[in-house]
Amino acid sequence: MKPYGSLVNRVLEHSLSTPLLGTGATLYMWSDRLAGTVTAVSPSTKTVTITEDTVEWLPYPSGYAKGYTPNPNGRTFTARLTKNGTWKSAGMGVTFGRRDAYTDPHF
Repeated sequence: MKPYGSLVNRVLEHSLSTPLLGTGATLYMWSDRLAGTVTAVSPSTKTVTITEDTVEWLPYPSGYAKGYTPNPNGRTFTARLTKNGTWKSAGMGVTFGRRDAYTDPHF
C-alpha cells in the first residue's frame, strides 16, 4: 500500500470490483479522484479502457462533484488487473461501479 496521500483513497483503491462496459469508474490519485466510464473491456477481462467524464462541481471550496456526464472525447486510461485482484492504471488505483470525483482544495 502507498504510504502517502489520502487514507480514504488508499483504502478504497483496494476494494475488489468488476468492470462492466458502460459502468462508472473511479481513479485514485494522491488525494484527488477522477470519475470515468468504462468504454472497453478486453476479451480476457484483465484490461479495460476508462474515459474521463465531464464533472459538474459543487461551489469551491467543497472539492466534491454534484454530477457526471460521460464524455466520449475525455482523456482515456488503460487499467489492468493485478495479481492481488485490484486494478491499476499508471500507478493509480481503480474501482468500478461508481463515479466519485474529488479535488482536494488544499492544493
